[in-house]
Amino acid sequence: MAMTASAIRFAPEEKEWITSFAEMNGTTFSAQVRQWALERLEDELDARDLKEAVEENDGEPGVSWEEAKRNLGLAR
Repeated sequence: MAMTASAIRFAPEEKEWITSFAEMNGTTFSAQVRQWALERLEDELDARDLKEAVEENDGEPGVSWEEAKRNLGLAR
């Protein structure tokens, strides 16, 4: 996959903080920021999809918790 470069401005202490965290996790500043951005994007999209699904269902879950447990064979 081809990559493009983007610039994000951080205060020096913010960049140092992120760099230190990335090094503790065996990665680079760039890779860490990229991972966080993509994870956040995925979380935001999941939250939006859930909100839309609940709204389409008039605010009611499609299956109750008890019914879901029964369907999965977890109910006693």
